[in-house]
Amino acid sequence: MTVTGSEGGRAAPVAVVGLASTPFLPEHDAVLDELVYDVVSRALSEASLRKQDIGLSVTASMDIFDGRSISAGMTNSASGGYLSDSYRLESDSGTAILAAAEAIAAGEVEVAVAVGVYNPETAARDTERRAFVEQISNLAFDPHFARPVGLTAEATYALHTAWALENDRTLAELADLTAAEINKSVGHARSARQEQVTGAAVLAAPRANGALTELMLPAHSAGAVAVVLASPARAARLPGRNALITGFGRGTGGYLSGTQWLTDVGASTRHAAQTAYRTAGVTVAREQIDLVEFTAPTASMYHPFLEALDLDGLAPDRINAWGSAAGVYPGLANGAARLVDAVDRLGESSTGTTAVVHSVDTVTGAVALDSTVLVVQGV
Repeated sequence: MTVTGSEGGRAAPVAVVGLASTPFLPEHDAVLDELVYDVVSRALSEASLRKQDIGLSVTASMDIFDGRSISAGMTNSASGGYLSDSYRLESDSGTAILAAAEAIAAGEVEVAVAVGVYNPETAARDTERRAFVEQISNLAFDPHFARPVGLTAEATYALHTAWALENDRTLAELADLTAAEINKSVGHARSARQEQVTGAAVLAAPRANGALTELMLPAHSAGAVAVVLASPARAARLPGRNALITGFGRGTGGYLSGTQWLTDVGASTRHAAQTAYRTAGVTVAREQIDLVEFTAPTASMYHPFLEALDLDGLAPDRINAWGSAAGVYPGLANGAARLVDAVDRLGESSTGTTAVVHSVDTVTGAVALDSTVLVVQGV
């Protein structure tokens, strides 16, 4: 288990001054740099900033999804990284946001951009697209020691669901929870699922893997999200959003050779949350946090993740206002999409409202689960 974040004490706050996202669609009729340029230019405009103001650009994408090697060479200029400091992470965009925030908190730059882009370049469509993503998932498992035959992200979700059913959950409960999350997303502009469902309808959907039906899996879609961050001093001179990232943390789960990924799926989230809460000065999360936007790929992970965040006591209307992954799951852009949801909610709430944003990298499903946690406060 690895954890990143400020060591010992409070982190310097980082302001969110610009946000923009594309629509989330099954597939975009645009190349990667077009998607990235669109969201970065709009996010910068919201904060009245220009490319010259960017001190660092961090992009979250993955060559194998992008359909070309060193695909960052294509998106680097579009993200504002040309002739300035920039790099790409093959991880969820939550990690890109955390990296950009750390650079500002450390005083290295005043303005940074974090981008997540996901629009797999493949001729596959519908069920074939899902099979393509699953094939990539299998290839992502440890190639030297533990590459399993047939194991994919969906298979790990099915195994975890089976484990939950053997312990404290019933399939009807999981279906009802899934339906409730989907129904939250109906009518939301960024949602991929726009039809009300019942628990019975969730169970009647086409079977996906094990006990899981297709509606019990994340609502996969494609798109891009850009987040512009600034130091509080620079943000004070800018228009745009009014939110501060006051804490951040990251944790990486165990490997396939162990059993923690099955029996304690919230372990990496717990470590990330502990770091984020410490750097934000949060001592009793369930009393100090007002809202949460978190990512549970399946209903069987819903309560373990909430418990790992120490937020299982929050009222239902404080949790995932638009259904999170059950409503839309834009791949590597997910972490940034969850931050957009949280900042939108903070903009509608009273000053001082505090939210937690949680995301996970699902390339290998429940195994080696990469988790990020941000503490965000409205100002």
